Amino acid sequence: MALMNQTTKQIPCEIISIEEGRTWNNVTVQRKSSKKRLFFGKARKDVDLNIGDTAYIEVEVMPSELPETPLRVTLYNEEGTKIDWTIIQPDVFNVV
Repeated sequence: MALMNQTTKQIPCEIISIEEGRTWNNVTVQRKSSKKRLFFGKARKDVDLNIGDTAYIEVEVMPSELPETPLRVTLYNEEGTKIDWTIIQPDVFNVV
């Protein structure tokens, strides 16, 4: 239960790829400090994004009974507009 009370963590990243789809954009971001990448497959098309833009991911530990607690990762643009979210395992993207 202690995991439910942990706060979220905001991490700066850079947009390195945008692939336009019919309904959604596919966006890949790269964490500035570690160069690790994350893919978001249902990014909103109504938000102005460009390769090289600074963005932020917010990482939240999800309540879970599993040995490895999943993380909900939400992508925001520089202005704080939510673009997309995904769920990952902690070993995929080290948030420390």
